[in-house]
Amino acid sequence: MELSNVLDRPTQSAEARYNYVERFLKNPLVHTNVVMAAYGEDLLTRLAKHHHTLVLMIDQSKVNATLEVLMVSVRLRKRAVPLFWMVRETKGGIGFSVQKDLLEVVRSWIPEGCRVMLAGDRFYGTAELVKWCQEQGWGYRLRLKGNLCIYQDQGPDKTLDQLKAEGMKGLEKARFRSGMVTSVGILHDPGHAEPWYIAMNTSPNEYKTLDYGLRWGIESLFSDFKARGFSLMQTHIRFADRLERLLLVLSIALHWAVAMGLWHEKQHQDHAEKRGPKKPLDHSSLFLKGGYASFEDAVSFIKTYSLYGFIQTDGW
Repeated sequence: MELSNVLDRPTQSAEARYNYVERFLKNPLVHTNVVMAAYGEDLLTRLAKHHHTLVLMIDQSKVNATLEVLMVSVRLRKRAVPLFWMVRETKGGIGFSVQKDLLEVVRSWIPEGCRVMLAGDRFYGTAELVKWCQEQGWGYRLRLKGNLCIYQDQGPDKTLDQLKAEGMKGLEKARFRSGMVTSVGILHDPGHAEPWYIAMNTSPNEYKTLDYGLRWGIESLFSDFKARGFSLMQTHIRFADRLERLLLVLSIALHWAVAMGLWHEKQHQDHAEKRGPKKPLDHSSLFLKGGYASFEDAVSFIKTYSLYGFIQTDGW
């Protein structure tokens, strides 16, 4: 009903507006992957032109009592922009089979020859996902659980927690009971309750282990969807496919808001500064700057430039 109230339709009937939104969410001909391909391919291609690593983030979030969304996003500056997602009726983690289907769709949108790094929380530090990343030639920073046991050539097998207690800072080609073989970075920053055990595709050190922190952008993205802007958790939708289409509407709106924010920054940057445009203060300021750009700016943008025509990355 909230969407229907702001919908720019010629009818004055609130019921007709509501029915229009309802028909869209029920429409089986609206395929999320087909629609998002236009946005995802454009964004990934523009990011790839900077010859930086594409940082993808995978995470899962609860929408209501029965539905959970698994989403892959890409890092744009210090925030995450949604690429593709799947909704499932579950009360636990969504398994690797769905993760693989999701990542395969996103992989098909990535330009040839791009460097990719996938970051994920402890739900995703599994042998299947690590092996899949290795097969694709992707970099990865996937957090592992501390109770995972590692085979040692000499001495008894030990868990990651035990090795960390012995002072280990990293492991080269650690062999797990599941058959996974990967490097592992170990880091426990002061003030943090738990250490990080990060599976990675390269020799571990402190800085490479800290790359895992890049995944926090998707947490801010979920906050935008659920609390800080779109109020997704207020929905009464009970069907996974309808929720996927609702997320499609919100994701397109977010893509345009971010693109408008980049365009607005480009147009109003301080040309006296030698170091280029000012960086946004935080995720909220960037979101609000794009979301509440004036109508005149939006018309000028649409007429003159394509989406994401002003992307400037921060080194990744």
